[in-house]
Amino acid sequence: MTAIKTYAVYKNGILVLEDPLNLPEHTRVEVVIRKTFSEFVKNFGEPEAKEDIDEVLQKNRRRIHDA
Repeated sequence: MTAIKTYAVYKNGILVLEDPLNLPEHTRVEVVIRKTFSEFVKNFGEPEAKEDIDEVLQKNRRRIHDA
């Protein structure tokens, strides 16, 4: 089976999907729980970058170009 991506809200101990799924009744599925990045930032603050992303990209582009 191919992957289906949808969103859900946890209410009263049950995950309530935002979109209906076209699956037979009692189909067993795997669920992966991930919070959104904006929720992470709200809870823990903006992560501090250890490197300048523009410099990292430029180095990688040079490395790929020179290869």
